[in-house]
Amino acid sequence: MKKVLSVLLTAAVVSTMTACGGGAGAAAGQGSAAPAAAEASAGIDYQDYEASDRFVASKDAAKYEGSEEWPETTWNFDCSTGDTSTWAQAGYYFNALMQESTGGKVKVAVYAGEQLTNGDQVAGIQSLMDGNTIQVSLHSNLIYANFDPRFNVVSLPYIFSSYDDVDKVMAGEGGNNLKSVLAEYGLKCEGIAENGFRQITNSKKPITNVSDLSDIKMRICSNDLCAEVYKEWGCDASVMNWAETYTALQQGTVDGEENPETAIASASVQDVQDYISLWNAYYDCLFFCINQGAYDQFSDAQKAVIDANAAKAVEYQKTINRENVDALVKEWKENGAMEVTTLDAIDSDSFKNAASGAAAWYTEQLVSQKGMSEEDAKAFVAAFTS
Repeated sequence: MKKVLSVLLTAAVVSTMTACGGGAGAAAGQGSAAPAAAEASAGIDYQDYEASDRFVASKDAAKYEGSEEWPETTWNFDCSTGDTSTWAQAGYYFNALMQESTGGKVKVAVYAGEQLTNGDQVAGIQSLMDGNTIQVSLHSNLIYANFDPRFNVVSLPYIFSSYDDVDKVMAGEGGNNLKSVLAEYGLKCEGIAENGFRQITNSKKPITNVSDLSDIKMRICSNDLCAEVYKEWGCDASVMNWAETYTALQQGTVDGEENPETAIASASVQDVQDYISLWNAYYDCLFFCINQGAYDQFSDAQKAVIDANAAKAVEYQKTINRENVDALVKEWKENGAMEVTTLDAIDSDSFKNAASGAAAWYTEQLVSQKGMSEEDAKAFVAAFTS
């Protein structure tokens, strides 16, 4: 019988996940975490933010240097994952920071699991763009790709070799290009957070070579680039709603799925899968965005506070997410929930070579779907692949 994971983040299954997977709880690896109420300023409600040794809102909140009064404001924060996820925790932390900076004048109400759009992630982004119901959100690039194929560039296979590589690209031309695209949709991107590398699980065997996928029935998310890559890998892959995936894995309708470790744990996928391969084949990022109209109601001095607090919330999310990944892999290795195949035991070149046409296919999509010139499309891709 599978052993139950003891890491706290797996205690609550995220009730509403992104169709491409979602984050897990935020408590693992945070040091001496404690409810935020223990360190909150008097009269300020921090909701469910978890304090830690490194992230303490009462100390970290940006100092306001302006003279204008803060308007009484409540922003609605939306994310696809549940309220124990690192995505939602970023929202709670942002709320704590903003309340500290404004003396409680500006609050951020967190609605995890797409509560305001009945679980519809695409509608969540559209509502953010409209700015009436949702003013702030964390959403995956894979969901943004429903609006614009340029967001799929992040998910090209094997363009990132490590988290350090991710950070370098996102802090450089690649990340700036994506922020510019978001601005075209009326969104102020305050930072790029992460869902993480999407690892592959299955119930049949360790996946170490591209040939191992030939007899695997794989559940994938609804994304045309993802479908193309699995086709190039020779895998029998089909789109399936994430809410249906656990039962399908349990019943053998599909053999496997792929998601970041935190998503795998939060949905208890390890209970119905025997193998996980940490192949780091491709990556999901998250955009921390504020509706431009909502943002522009504030003065420049107030915007500086918002920018600083949002950047801290992004840093917080990335840090606890990566700590959770490390804790989960260690736990799986120790308790045998799944047989873990690490990156050094995987023939990455076999996957890279088989999917070598993905970048050219994607570049053509930018030309045909977005109307970009071939030169501009290649330059856009090169910011991530060079």
